Amino acid sequence: MAWQPPVLGGVKPKRKAWALPEGRPDRRKRGRAGMRERAQVVAEEPLCRACLKRGVESPTEEVDHIVPLSAGGSDTRANKQGLCSPCHLAKTRAEDAARRA
Repeated sequence: MAWQPPVLGGVKPKRKAWALPEGRPDRRKRGRAGMRERAQVVAEEPLCRACLKRGVESPTEEVDHIVPLSAGGSDTRANKQGLCSPCHLAKTRAEDAARRA
C-alpha cells in the first residue's frame, strides 16, 4: 500500500491552491504559442537590440519584455525584443533595483 498523509480528526488537510498575488493575472504566453512568438522575435531580431545601440553585434540569446509584465506590460510581439544574455541580465537587475527602491 502506498504512503498516505495522516488524517487528523477524520479530516484530510486541504492543500492551499497556488495563486498569483491579488490583481496580477497570469498574462504570459506559454506552450506552443509562446515558443512560436519567441522564435519569431529571434528570426526578426537576430542581433541584440541593446548591443546594436552601442555599435556592437552580438546574437540574440533571450527574448525580453520591453515593459515587464509586472509593470503592466503586455505579452505581445510589440513589447518584446531580442537581447544577448549579458544585456538581458543587466536590464533585469536594473528593473529589480528600481522596483525595490
